Amino acid sequence: MVTMSKALPRAPSLSGYMKRLQKQALDLAYRILDFFYRWDGAYREILKLREMDERLLEDIGLTRQEAQREADKLLWRH
Repeated sequence: MVTMSKALPRAPSLSGYMKRLQKQALDLAYRILDFFYRWDGAYREILKLREMDERLLEDIGLTRQEAQREADKLLWRH
């Protein structure tokens, strides 16, 4: 005799689904935070680059024009 519980595959539990959903939400939150953290770092680098004097630019091998061109790039392209 075959019972219904043996004949049908077991449906995924709601708690398992909720755990996966929570993990996906946390992963997304971490990705968003990482994105903004990197974007903030790039923005700060742009500000520092604009404040550098000619001597510092020469030390890192850039001219004022190259530094300005780099600083003028769209933020998401850094």
